[in-house]
Amino acid sequence: MNWLVQNAGVLYTLLAIIAVGFVVAWRFNSRVIYLGYAAGTLCVLAALWLAIRFVPSDRLQIETNVHAMSNAIVAGKVDDLFKHVANDFNYKGLTRDGLYEVARQSIQANKVREIRITAFSIEDVSHANKFAKARFRVSVWAEGYEQPYVFVTQADFKLEADGSAWKLKTMRFYNPFVDLDLPGIR
Repeated sequence: MNWLVQNAGVLYTLLAIIAVGFVVAWRFNSRVIYLGYAAGTLCVLAALWLAIRFVPSDRLQIETNVHAMSNAIVAGKVDDLFKHVANDFNYKGLTRDGLYEVARQSIQANKVREIRITAFSIEDVSHANKFAKARFRVSVWAEGYEQPYVFVTQADFKLEADGSAWKLKTMRFYNPFVDLDLPGIR
């Protein structure tokens, strides 16, 4: 299914060209069978579109997890946040247990009003290697502050051993106003 999602644009274009070809063949030959073939091709295109929209891909699961984590922070639910963090999480020597305590204290102290995740992109995803890398822009509004705190996050995710869920393994933070390849804030 991931292959379909990654190549959806090419498949849509190919199926559309085939459907147009059948319509052109009908126009020149006046045989109704070509219209049937064109309609069948459009039905395959529609089924493909629906499958991609409603069958969760790795990319969609990762993006959904990132949004769920941001919603948990805004709601102040640390346990919900950590449902999406891998057991072997590591950020500059900070383990999952250490992060839990830091996150709990930070959520209580900062009272985040809103988090917006934008410019979400998956840079690398491999179901076989159980690894994915995502990059997204984060804007955080906390109580007492008019302007958001903005940064770019590059996060690595790992697929659980049973293949059921993508979980956050590590992350890197960058200043969005400078070269994104250089470590920025934090």
